[in-house]
Amino acid sequence: MERKSWELKGKLVREYEEKINKSSLVIFMDFTHIDAFPMTELRAKVKEAGGEIVVGKNTLFYRSFMNTPVADHREVLVGPTALVFSYRDPIAVAKIIYEFGKEANKDKPLEKIKGGYMQGKFLKPEDVGALAELPPKEVLISKLMGVLQAPMLSFIMALKSAPQKLVLTLKAIEEKKS
Repeated sequence: MERKSWELKGKLVREYEEKINKSSLVIFMDFTHIDAFPMTELRAKVKEAGGEIVVGKNTLFYRSFMNTPVADHREVLVGPTALVFSYRDPIAVAKIIYEFGKEANKDKPLEKIKGGYMQGKFLKPEDVGALAELPPKEVLISKLMGVLQAPMLSFIMALKSAPQKLVLTLKAIEEKKS
């Protein structure tokens, strides 16, 4: 009987490790004093944004993070903890969790966020908040495209203006002669 329990726990740790490796962001969230209905709504929003919320045993979460910088921050895995995985856009999921925290406590929107893990680095709650305040991915891409296009557009306008000035000058000379 106990052997099956160990096998099940090992399987869960491997599943968590796979989710960690597959995700672009993991947020550690305190879910105390959150009723079932708001939590269900939050799960649906996170799922819609390409993420997942997992509730489990902190010791198993800790074992799955043993080979990461999170192992040095055991405090994020104390008390009721949910892991929020983002498999697509990390900013979108961070925004959802941040907004949820804002609704729960306007003065301290980071109160429910214990920390995060992204690209091999541990994130403090403030880092997750900063990530949530970034503009959406599409906006960032369009701004980047605008910055990249600006030099080309001014170069094209400069090339276009030289012949235009020549034509205007010739036309002025022609009008002066006639």
